[in-house]
Amino acid sequence: MRANGGGLAHSALLYTDGSEFLAGTVPFVHEGLERDEAILVALPAHNLDLLRGALGSDAGRVLFADMEELGRNPARIIPAWRDFVDEHLPQRGGVRGIGEPIWAGRSAAQVDECTRHESLLNLAFAGETWSLMCPYDAARLDDEVLAGAEHNHPHVTRCGRDGASAGYIDPAIAAGPFVGGLDLPTGPVTALAFGVAELADLRRLVAAQARAAGLDLERSDDLVIAATEIATNGVRHGGGSGMARLWHDERVLACEISSGGRLTDPLAGRVRPPQTSIDGRGLWIANQLCDLVQIRSGAEGTVVRLLIDR
Repeated sequence: MRANGGGLAHSALLYTDGSEFLAGTVPFVHEGLERDEAILVALPAHNLDLLRGALGSDAGRVLFADMEELGRNPARIIPAWRDFVDEHLPQRGGVRGIGEPIWAGRSAAQVDECTRHESLLNLAFAGETWSLMCPYDAARLDDEVLAGAEHNHPHVTRCGRDGASAGYIDPAIAAGPFVGGLDLPTGPVTALAFGVAELADLRRLVAAQARAAGLDLERSDDLVIAATEIATNGVRHGGGSGMARLWHDERVLACEISSGGRLTDPLAGRVRPPQTSIDGRGLWIANQLCDLVQIRSGAEGTVVRLLIDR
């Protein structure tokens, strides 16, 4: 596997069982160790334990992370890779990683955002030479997800055969992360039209809905802060007003903020803003506080949906 044009070598490993998973990942890790590269492995717990056990004493030379925690919100994954690459690439001269953001049991909304994330990786690291392998459980994930893997990875390994992906779509010509719609609300909706004068009303409404959904004080405060940041962005950059809608079901509490204006930076909310900057912080903060953030933006305006697991 070689980096396309000297940039990120981004590959998908399609496996059907533990043996195929290890047959792809263990040699990938050993190659990095032989080259004295820094290696970060971020996998769901079952595969994390499987690979750690297979590596034996070599596991001590690898950094492991639980993707079920690190990647709970997929928008946090690129910043984690960015921190790792920035720290180790200048020192070691080589970096590689294994990251599995999609696994059976993820919700449809989570899988959708993970698929968008996988495409953005090619954009976020286009100018840096390192290797990233992304495993996909082909026995348990549906065909649409596997097709997304083909679209988002220049290289694919399937049944032990490694080759260029015929379905790969360059992010420069891909539809982009903000295109498309969102699923309909899954519960009764409470709505509030807001401008700058109603931001305090919005905070009170979000807090009340969080209590009604059974969130504890900390998670309630997280959503209040995130919603306030996004609504303030809508007031500042979206024509001075917007609409908030809230609902919950047995799994999540959702707060959706709609406003005018169009978001054009595909990596918005995934690049840590400078400490001295007052702009670009709203989406970043929302991604750190919420379990999932979905953004759709076009000529008609921008919708940001914040979700907190119940």
